[in-house]
Amino acid sequence: MSSEIAIPAAQPLRILVVGESVLDRYLWGSVERVSPEAPIPVLRVERREERPGNAAFVCANLVSLGAKPALLSLTGEDLNGSLIVETLQDLGVDTRSVVQDRRRATIVKERMLGWVMSAQRATQQLLRVDSEDVRPLEPEIEARLVDLLEGEIAAMDGALVSDLNKGLLTTKLLRALIDGGRRAGKPVIVDPRLADDLSIYRGATALTPNRFEAQRATGLDLSRPEAWPQAAARLIDQLELDCCLITLDRDGMYVGMRGGEGCHIITQPREVYDVVGAGDVVLTVFGLLMAGGSGALNAARIANVAAGVQVSRQGATIISRSDIERALRYNHQTSAHKIVGFEELAPRLEQHRRAGQRICFTNGCFDLLHAGHVELLEFARAQGDLLVVGLNGDSSVAQLKGAGRPVYPELDRARLLAALTAVDYVILFDHPRAEGIIRLVRPDVLVKGEDYRGQVLDGARFVESYGGRVVLAPLLDGRTTSNTVAQLSRARG
Repeated sequence: MSSEIAIPAAQPLRILVVGESVLDRYLWGSVERVSPEAPIPVLRVERREERPGNAAFVCANLVSLGAKPALLSLTGEDLNGSLIVETLQDLGVDTRSVVQDRRRATIVKERMLGWVMSAQRATQQLLRVDSEDVRPLEPEIEARLVDLLEGEIAAMDGALVSDLNKGLLTTKLLRALIDGGRRAGKPVIVDPRLADDLSIYRGATALTPNRFEAQRATGLDLSRPEAWPQAAARLIDQLELDCCLITLDRDGMYVGMRGGEGCHIITQPREVYDVVGAGDVVLTVFGLLMAGGSGALNAARIANVAAGVQVSRQGATIISRSDIERALRYNHQTSAHKIVGFEELAPRLEQHRRAGQRICFTNGCFDLLHAGHVELLEFARAQGDLLVVGLNGDSSVAQLKGAGRPVYPELDRARLLAALTAVDYVILFDHPRAEGIIRLVRPDVLVKGEDYRGQVLDGARFVESYGGRVVLAPLLDGRTTSNTVAQLSRARG
């Protein structure tokens, strides 16, 4: 049965986007020599391009995905501000709540990109120049924005906040939005600023911090996978959120939910060309799907795919539904979709049961995958209609196997298992005993190796209590990870 993720049908939702609007200007050209004045490249400009950035970029993406965005923002009373507004109006964005302030300049991020051949190969960013005014809002401007906001809340289906911490999003404005959204039953999803204290967002529906933002706000070391659920839970509890989506760059995402299981979502391997705009794309897709009634996990998985598309492109480029659908089809053709959290696995297993299929389960560390592992897994799969593999996380492997183990981290081990035809699903668990995960999966057949004969098996009594079977698999002599590690040590010596 397919486990493909599907992007929901487009809905003409009115999404209010609140945050700083930026004009992204790109200067493209060739670099053929070094300046005689200083040891720097000389960029010969051949093309200029201007795009809506940050909150304005979120609006442009929402239009592409079938929504009806409205923007509440601030620009200068200048040519750059007018260019942002006119570009968005041409796309169909409602800009009536964009305020122009003659006392401040529009934020402009100017990127200079050069290539070294006429075919535009080896393009890279040489310099970024930011023009911005980060003074606090004048009281009359703040009051005007709050008045405009109160008129927007009743008409919106949800709100997305893009906070660059450039002076626009004051405590008063954020409280009016978040409290108003709660009263109206409308979700408010926030891409937060970098700060030690995120209490200004208390009561929002969800936060989408990146690794560094979450690490700074919680004080946890998010280079360690075991800290991801801790950070999400801490932010959910402290800020009274419904959920928290932490983006983890190369490690994908972690989504935590109040009162529910969290889930790590791995990213598909891609060549990362440019990370500009990835956070805005996550906010757009995750927030739009949440406003449309999707669960946090499904919304996060699709946002993860969309962000992967964004980082494979140069600069912040609009992502369409067809872009995401193509990427979803590609992802489904790889093995990564087999690696799931229990919140996602449970409904899939229920579908298999309703179809009359027998579910097999085995578990282990599967460190340094070898022929004995393959033999066990193929035997286990042959006992029923599909095979779920419980994989010990890194901390439990260390407890079971001692210092120096695992050799490969848990995500590498999960990908190797998922690549095997015999394996239908891989689920990580981080306890030395497998009893808990077996009770969650509730398999029809529990499979362990023949070397466990005569021992009390985790979950065996539970599986037999409802008529399930416990089967011991034959082993290949001498094929163990410990033997492999010993052989490698001898060879190295």
